[in-house]
Formats: sequence, C-alpha cells, structure tokens
Amino acid sequence: MASFDYDLAIIGAGSAGLTAARLARFFAKRVALIDKDRLGGDCLHYGCVPSKALIKASRVAHEAATAQRWGLSPQHLPSGLAAVNARVRHAVTEVGKLDDTQVLADLGVDVLLGGATFRDPHTLRVADRDITAKFVLIASGSRPAVPDIEGLAEVGYLTNEDVFDLSLLPGRLAVIGGGPIGVELAQALHRLGSTVTVLQRRPHLIPRDDADMSDVLERRFTDEGIDVRLATEPTAARREGADIVLSLNPHDLRVDTVLCAVGRVPNVETLGLDAAGVTADDRGIAVNDRLQTSQSHIYAAGDVTGGPAFTHYAGHHAAHAVRNAFVPIKAAYSPGHLPWVTFTDPEVAHVGRTEAESQAAGDTYDVIRFPYSHNERAVTDAEPVGLMKFLIDGKRRFIGAHIAGHNAGEMINELTLAMNNDLTVDAIIGSIHAYPTYSFAIPIALYDYVLSQNPSAAAKAGRYLSRLT
Repeated sequence: MASFDYDLAIIGAGSAGLTAARLARFFAKRVALIDKDRLGGDCLHYGCVPSKALIKASRVAHEAATAQRWGLSPQHLPSGLAAVNARVRHAVTEVGKLDDTQVLADLGVDVLLGGATFRDPHTLRVADRDITAKFVLIASGSRPAVPDIEGLAEVGYLTNEDVFDLSLLPGRLAVIGGGPIGVELAQALHRLGSTVTVLQRRPHLIPRDDADMSDVLERRFTDEGIDVRLATEPTAARREGADIVLSLNPHDLRVDTVLCAVGRVPNVETLGLDAAGVTADDRGIAVNDRLQTSQSHIYAAGDVTGGPAFTHYAGHHAAHAVRNAFVPIKAAYSPGHLPWVTFTDPEVAHVGRTEAESQAAGDTYDVIRFPYSHNERAVTDAEPVGLMKFLIDGKRRFIGAHIAGHNAGEMINELTLAMNNDLTVDAIIGSIHAYPTYSFAIPIALYDYVLSQNPSAAAKAGRYLSRLT
C-alpha cells in the first residue's frame, strides 16, 4: 500500500476548503489545507463579508437622509470611504478570527501557505516543497471576470477585489454588469455619495431572478436616482483628460471610475491540471455527480466547478465531496432547492423556479402575489416597498418562492425548508408564526390563496365560526 503524507490535501481555503478541512478532521483524517495567500477566500476578503459591512454603512447613511419616514429630521452624513472601509476591514478581521490558522491548528489541520501545483496525480508542489495525498480536493475558487471592451485595460477599472481598499469615493461611477455583485455595490456607493450609472447588457437587472422581482429593484433604483441602462453594453473605453469615456449607443458616458461586475471565472490556470490528468475548460473543472474529476481520487467543489458562486453552496458541495472520499458507498450530489439572495435594498431572494422557468417546463401552477404594503411589520417599519410571489402546484406545494423586500434573505429560509421537505401550503398555514414579524405575512398570503380556491366553503366556515362566538 502506498504511503502518503496526508489523507486529504485541499487546494483553497475559502468556504469550500474550510468546510472540507473541518469535516475531514471529524473523520480523523490527516489534512493539509493549502492557500496561495491567506485563509478565508473571496467571501471573507472581497465578497460576502466586506460587501455586507459596506451595505450596512450605506443603509445607515440612507436612513439618516430619509429619516422623515419615521417623523425624524433628516441628516446628510459626511460622505467618504476611508473611515467606512476601515470599519469594513475591521469586520473582515473579526470574522476571519473564527477560522484562522490557530483555530485550524487546534483542530489538527496543517495550514500551508503558497501556490499549489500538481507534479503528478498524488503529488503537489507547495511553495518550496512537495507533499503527497491519497485524496485531493480542488477548491481554488474563482475571480472577477473582465469584459472584452476595447481600451478598458488602458483606462483602468475596479472589481470587487479593489472596492474595499478605496479611501476616496468615486465621483461618477459606471458599474458594468447588473447581476448581484454589480447591483449591491452600485446601490451602496450611490447611497454613500457617488453618482452611479449601471450598464446592463441584459433586459433586466438580476436576470436570474423572477422578472417581477427585477421590476421591484429597478423601480427602487430609479426612485433613488441611480441611472439604470438596460440592454446596454460599452463597446470601447478611452481617456479624455481626467474623464473616462465609455462608448455607448447612442451617446458616450463620461465617468471618473469604472467598476466591472460581469461574473466570475474559475481559478485553474496555475494548478498544473495536465500533470494530474484532470480535465477542465473555461467554465471550470468537470466533475461527475459524485464530485469526482477525471481522476477518481481528485475531487472538486465550489466556484471552480462552474456551479452557483455562493458561499453556502460551496460549503455544502465540499462537505459532500469529503463524505464521498472517506465513506465507502459514494452518493450522488444534489443540493436540493438552493436559496439565492441579493442584498440590495430591498433584498431580493428566491428558491425554486421563476415563472418564466415554470412556463418553459410546462408546469401547471397558480400564482400568489402579496404586496409588502399589506405586510404589517413592513408598514410599521416604513418599508412598504416589495412583493412576495409564490408559484403553487396542484397539490399545494411550492414550485418557486420569490420575495423582494426588507428581510427577504431571512424569510426565504423557511420557504427553502418547505420546498426541500415537500411541505404544502397547508403546513405553513398550520404553523403559528410570531407577530409582528415579516414572516407572519407568509401564512397570511397563503391563507388568502386557500380561501380564494373555494370561496363558498370559506363563507360557510365563517358563518359557522361566527355562531360560536
């Protein structure tokens, strides 16, 4: 039997890698966790954590400026990014302590810093030494994609990897891309004082969400003064004095700064995959339903596989890969129904199919729409902008659930649980929800739907109950 330094070597210490390391130690395996730079990955340093800290600061500024909603005097807080980003970096540091080198060492994980390159299917070169492993998990993540626009490299641009190091707020900012990263940063920087234009080549913002939810967000952006240009894509960029000029049809756009947010590309180029015999393409590393690559002892998980670029997906993905590596009977991976959240204001969240997807699939369904103006907690909080939309099949099960509104990201988890356990509308209605909460509106909306399906029975029930009181 071959002898290896480690039972599992993990390339990448983001969400997938950290989850995998912890679970492998639970199985009492010898684990090496490798990262080219530092622990935490994109989520900790450039994504989820810093962006939410920035969004919180921008929301405080927005609430101060619109304080008349609560009968208070509006206050325009000083704009600028130096102090805000200092607070953002503090948040990153504090969250990073939860999975730092010492925490992992206490668990028995060997942390190795340095780029990892395959020398053969079981050997990795890390910094200046070779290590061997029985199994390898590739969790090297992804990086921002850059659009192919003539002159863009020459004029310069930002990505989400640069924003949180800025000390000066961009005056006029063009955000290229209207997906989750683009819209979150666009709104946050606008609320902190930038003049923002969003250039989205698709017909809607956040196009993977239901079109009704996109409409809610687009109206909010317009109301706040964000210039949203749909079905628009720059063809070239050039410098004219201090200005960056983006060529658009029909008119050019002059800005001070460009932020690119057009998606992600997998980190595979430096891994030496050919030496390992691992197959990959522009979309990422190919895996089977057990998360094995073209080499059965090498697994891949998270962004590097080209799947949904979410921290919660990557961690779930990696846990399954580790389970398959060390449990004799390997199981096919299924994430179930995966929740998506875009942390704008209003938040936009969904699980399951959009209405367009249901139509394409030939589903038979009913649609429930419930405006946030009927959500009593939203009204008391002066947050009446939003919509809940549920797609319900003939057995009263959810096909899709969509929420645009305050706290949508928290509310979607209940509906994800319902879908992953085939719970019906009646099960949600039958579970008492605390009042006054945002989630209290979910059973209310569903109850209205049930009554609408059989109004005569509802009337009889109402008359019967009235006689008992």
